[in-house]
Parts: sequence; C-alpha cells; structure tokens
Amino acid sequence: MEFRQLRNFIQVIELSSITAAAERLNIAQPALSRQVKALEEELNVALLRRHGRGVVPTEEGIRLARRAKVILEDMQDIASDISGSQSTLSGTVTLGLPPTVSDILATHLITRTMELFPNVKLRIVSGFSGHVQDWLLRGKVDLGVAYEGHKPPSIRTQPIIIEQLFLIQSTKVAEHLDGVPITASDAFSQPLILPNPEHGLRSRIATIAAKIGCELDVKLEIDILPTMIAFVERGLGGTILPLVSVRDHINARRLIARPIIDQPMDRTLVLMTALNRPTSRLTTSFAEFVTKEVQQMVTSGQWPGTTL
Repeated sequence: MEFRQLRNFIQVIELSSITAAAERLNIAQPALSRQVKALEEELNVALLRRHGRGVVPTEEGIRLARRAKVILEDMQDIASDISGSQSTLSGTVTLGLPPTVSDILATHLITRTMELFPNVKLRIVSGFSGHVQDWLLRGKVDLGVAYEGHKPPSIRTQPIIIEQLFLIQSTKVAEHLDGVPITASDAFSQPLILPNPEHGLRSRIATIAAKIGCELDVKLEIDILPTMIAFVERGLGGTILPLVSVRDHINARRLIARPIIDQPMDRTLVLMTALNRPTSRLTTSFAEFVTKEVQQMVTSGQWPGTTL
C-alpha cells in the first residue's frame, strides 16, 4: 500500500468516478483502475461498487478513505514540522472546545486562522470537558481547551484564564436586582436549573455548597445550555454560569447577572496537550496562538467576567 494509491483512491471516492479522477490526476484511466484493484486484492475486500454512472464506495471503501485522509494529513503535518517556517505553517489541526467556550471562541479562532495562517486547516469539535480529554488521549483532537479538574497523568495542562461564575436570573422575577451581589448560601437556596451531577460545572458548584454546609435547591437538571437558559428566561429558576455564556441575553435585558461575593466562585480554563503522543511544530505553534488570542479577547473586553 503506497501513499500515492491512497491519495488517488480518495479522489475516486470524492468524484464517484474512476474516469473523472483519472482526468483530474492526469493519469490513464486503466492505470488508476489497476491501482484500485491492487488495493482490493491487498486488503481482500471490495472497495467500490461499479454502476452505469460511476462508482460508489462499499462500507470498507468508506473506512479506508476516512483513515487514508488522516494518514495523508499527518504526512503533510510532518513535512511542515520538519521543513517549514512560522510564516509557512500548513496542515490540519483539530481543536476540542467545551460548548460555552465554543460559542465565543470558535468563530474568532477560525477567522484569525484564515487571516494569519491561510495554509492551516482548522477543525473545531465541541463537547464537555471530559469528552475533550478523551478525544485528546485517543488522538481525535490535537489540542483541547477544558475546565480544570481531574485529569489523567498523560495530559499536560496550561492555565489560560479564570472565569467568574454568576447567579443568572430572569428579568421577569428579579430585574431590580441586576448586578446586586449575593452570598453563595443565598444563591444556592434559590430554585436552580443546573447540569447533571456528572457535569464539571455542577461538580464545582456542589463542592462549594458542601464546603459551606448549604444544600442546593435543584428544580431541573439540563445539560443543553440553550435549553437551560430558555427555562431560566421563563422564570422557572436561576442558574450559575460564566458571564460570557449569557452576555447576549443580558444585553437584550432578558436575564440579569449577580456576582457571588463570599466564596471563590470561578473556574480555570486550561489548554491541554497529550503527553502520550509526539507534538508537531504546527500543534505547538497553534497552542501559542490560541493562548495569545484568548488573552487578547480578555484584555479587550470581548470575553467579560474573566481574568488572566
């Protein structure tokens, strides 16, 4: 199996035609057919189904194309890592973000990457901090951003920012209290809408509540952020979130935010890299880029309620 065969096979899959792929690759159609046949014989599976209008991949063909793309992108990253310079960074980098962070950071990073590194393809996937950790360990992402908590020893973390947590309430029930500080015990005694106990935010809140001997009054458990906020807007309960998660709702005067003053109600956002896999120059450079962009957003006020 050769890289040339894999690259040409991907073209066949993308164009659904051996003839069209041969024309794009500028090689003879019989030669390309022989390459596909050689792959099928080596793997002892059918990779394509032929029909009158071209070809469609079998399940095995789809799997091969998916794996081949990863391999070829890794080879591109290796070439960039060994021979490139900062100004010519190229390749693919995959970044994992929590949903609350993705809402503010994803568009910004994609735009800035296109401006500064036109040869870099940025992929962003979103999931809870535990999912991002798992993806990083399994090589599904190159870098991860998550909230600090329990981590495996094979993950390196670098603190980026600290997010303050606020009691968030509907203007329907507490508009006159917008910005008015509240103690942690009073905030926890409010009817609350929170994520399930396995969620990192819920765990952080529960730890502080236990520390001060206060029992949470949880009315609803919802892991989907927009749904949680929608129920808070209706006045069915408050929640505890970083300011950035609800800034548009506050600006529209649908929600208010109250600082919690007597306990360290905050979370540390960290950048994660895997120690069980080699780090490319592209990944290292992009990690520095992400850190600088986040810090710039904090100092410029684009990421409210945070400190460096």
